[in-house]
Amino acid sequence: MFLIHKLTSQPRLIALISGLIFPFAIAPFFLWPIAIVSLIGLLLSLQDSSPKEAAIRTWFFGLGKFSVGVSWIYVSMHDHGGTPAILAILMVGLFAAFLATFPALFMVFFQRFYNQENNKTLISILAFSALWFAYEWFRSWFMTGFPWLFAGDAQLHTWLNGWAPILSVYGLSFLTALTAAAIYYSARSKQVAYLALLIVWPIGLLLQSISWTEVTNELKVSAVQGNIAQEIKWLPEQRSPTINAYLEQTRQHWDSDLVLWPETAITVLKDQFQAYLDTINEEAINNKTALITGIPFRYTQGPFKGEFHNSILAIGMGEGLYHKQKLVPFGEYIPLEQVIRGLLPFFDLPMSSFKQGDKKQPLLKVEKNEQLFLIAPFICYEIVYPEFVAQMARDSDLLITISNDAWFGDSLGPKQHMAIAQMRALETQRYLLRSTNTGITALVNHKGEIVKQLPTEQRATLTARAQTRQGLTPFMQFGLWPLLILSLFILLLGLWQRQTRFE
Repeated sequence: MFLIHKLTSQPRLIALISGLIFPFAIAPFFLWPIAIVSLIGLLLSLQDSSPKEAAIRTWFFGLGKFSVGVSWIYVSMHDHGGTPAILAILMVGLFAAFLATFPALFMVFFQRFYNQENNKTLISILAFSALWFAYEWFRSWFMTGFPWLFAGDAQLHTWLNGWAPILSVYGLSFLTALTAAAIYYSARSKQVAYLALLIVWPIGLLLQSISWTEVTNELKVSAVQGNIAQEIKWLPEQRSPTINAYLEQTRQHWDSDLVLWPETAITVLKDQFQAYLDTINEEAINNKTALITGIPFRYTQGPFKGEFHNSILAIGMGEGLYHKQKLVPFGEYIPLEQVIRGLLPFFDLPMSSFKQGDKKQPLLKVEKNEQLFLIAPFICYEIVYPEFVAQMARDSDLLITISNDAWFGDSLGPKQHMAIAQMRALETQRYLLRSTNTGITALVNHKGEIVKQLPTEQRATLTARAQTRQGLTPFMQFGLWPLLILSLFILLLGLWQRQTRFE
């Protein structure tokens, strides 16, 4: 009892601990009840606080959450970026401290307007859910966005995932926050009736049986995992061995309809590699196979002359070139480049001067038996943006994503990244083929389940049958508008009720 009393008398400590345990709710642990416990801990820490103190306590929550959840950034900065360990730890800490300000800002509004004793408890429950969603949504686009560590990601394998094709991962976050708030306020006010809100869980189970899209055909697909060590990947003398390794693996799978290579599998600019590409293209055509690969691209003429892009190229029975739109700050481009370029080795990584691709780019095409299939391509970080993926997937038959998570070693990052890709497949009810350099390479079905997966850090090729599907999920049709309108209504209703109580 003394320990419990000691903890409850230290609300900032409660908030910090609640944040520290949050990442264990998502990949690779998937201890999903922890997400609910974590948010209950946050609500407990906010009890009887001023709006200013609520911001401070929530900041401690966010600091704990992001310090653990994005710790994988350290690997890229220190192990591959040449940043000294102490400085890398400091920079990860500063990044976590910055991200922690986002939930703190939104909980100020919660504590100021919706969590006071004169408010109705039901409004407090709903407002917490709405503001949690609003916080995650705001963080997903502000300053290019960081849509990572969402509460909804914990529900990938639970009953709530039936809501994903309707409300997306944001809706799952809303419902997770709703669950936590209902339990917390039910216990606090001794009103069991609030637990009726947990009906969203069995409803989610029923929704899992609905197929929003339908099967149209099937493709035999292969994803090549080259397992090229990051420290040698960009060395000039490694170019030929790398290409030969990928070709050797691919030639064993020319019977596939589509072969996918990872992000920058080809470490030479397309214009410098064109002669060799022509040979590979002819070989792929002769075998009636589409080959899609990541490749750096440079415009050599025209108005965009000199621009570099992180791209995907389809050859053989495939057609199209796609330039990445969602670039990673400090990884693929350097903000304020003229000021900070050269300050740290991390800011001078290979291929860190890419330009953003155009927003209106055609989907890639794959031909099989004179039938064309549209492929929605996503490069690495792009797959973490729910609305972006849903928009590009509208006309697609299949989703592909390529990455090089070798930058992050055997850390939490690649596992979280894989689970996020699974959520995109579930939201759009499309099959998703993922090819990476060192793992995780996998095929995901329209329910967000991994059909087949390669062991990590091994040179291997995944081959499986992927359904092509057509149709739109509610999220693809309506986006976030239902959630935004509902949340706005809840928040306005709460303000109105608060105002009437003061009159």
